[in-house]
Amino acid sequence: MVIRVQFHFVSVLLIHIFIGYVYSAGESNVKMIIPPPVKDLGKDYKLRIVYFVPSDKQIRRNYKEKTEVLMRVVADVYNRELKANGFDTEGLDFEFDDKGSPLVHLVKGKKKSIFYRGDPLDLDHLLNSQQQEIWEQTGFTRNRPTLVFSEAGPVAEARPMPQVYSGLACVSASALSDEVTSLSIVEHIGRLCQSANFTKKQSQVSQTTNGVIIHEIGHIFGMLHDTSDSRNIMMRGYDNLGKMFNSKYANQRPVRFSKAHARIASFSRFLSKSFDMSDDEPPNIKRFKIVSPVNEGDQTIKVSIEISDNSGLGSVVVMQRGGGQIDALTGDFEPKKTEKINRRFELKSPKNFVKGQPVVLIMNCMDINGNLAQSVLRTNVNPKKNRSVE
Repeated sequence: MVIRVQFHFVSVLLIHIFIGYVYSAGESNVKMIIPPPVKDLGKDYKLRIVYFVPSDKQIRRNYKEKTEVLMRVVADVYNRELKANGFDTEGLDFEFDDKGSPLVHLVKGKKKSIFYRGDPLDLDHLLNSQQQEIWEQTGFTRNRPTLVFSEAGPVAEARPMPQVYSGLACVSASALSDEVTSLSIVEHIGRLCQSANFTKKQSQVSQTTNGVIIHEIGHIFGMLHDTSDSRNIMMRGYDNLGKMFNSKYANQRPVRFSKAHARIASFSRFLSKSFDMSDDEPPNIKRFKIVSPVNEGDQTIKVSIEISDNSGLGSVVVMQRGGGQIDALTGDFEPKKTEKINRRFELKSPKNFVKGQPVVLIMNCMDINGNLAQSVLRTNVNPKKNRSVE
């Protein structure tokens, strides 16, 4: 059996257009889809937003207002794409302040930028050092994955912490600049859609920057990279994010989450509508191994897996790690809430293997109550004449 990512097109109208929701932009008459305001959904599992400013950096004007504009785009993409893939959701929830506005925690760093990012850049230290100070000032983040807009330097990285239903997604605070994000949601969508008021370059910078935020948050929900379709957000499909908000293209889903990634995200506690909070046991991955040699010229890998869960399995995805544009989702299995999987699969690589190539497979498993487990498998490609597994 060859596991492939399957794309299912739901025959429903994805975009409901009504008065006040579609606008004509400038002379180009682009009909834009404006995301609705984010609302407090009253969930126990919310996304926390932090603006991190080292001691040698200035606080940007209007950072709260711009963050709210960006989150309207983020929330709308998740809501629309999960539903387009057939999964019901109330959408993402955020922390709110006493006035009913999305809460943005301003965390003033104790050190200068160079301390956090390192010289040369040290991503682990950047994430660790910021996370420590964020916890000190905002509290421990159980049930609160944190999206950080960082002034410490250019970064786009995510670190899930599934054991406490949390994680850290860190992006550059350049997303809050006037060149990237507008104060008005209508103007910002016009920027993404490249209305008459914006150049192609201005629009592209905004689309990519806004899209990276959506992408990095996806890792917190169990999503991996996926180069199987250039439209995938977990590839670089977000470079065309503006098309999602242009009514001419939106129904075609020009930017999307794959069915596999929408499924695993739909079981996370941040997007699922129903789960048992008392269940905090992740799936038990008893076996994940290669069962036959991976040889030069092959394009498939035979693996054996055994996974069990006390409540039922929701989703299993496998990615072949390759770096750059090679990371590919090679496995997608829908357990249909069964409590155990014990079988062999054949994973199809996007390219034929070459002699000596390192092969890294990453498997994410999520149960029906939003508990995530991961296993990593490594091997090397053998020359054709060598039939043994290294």
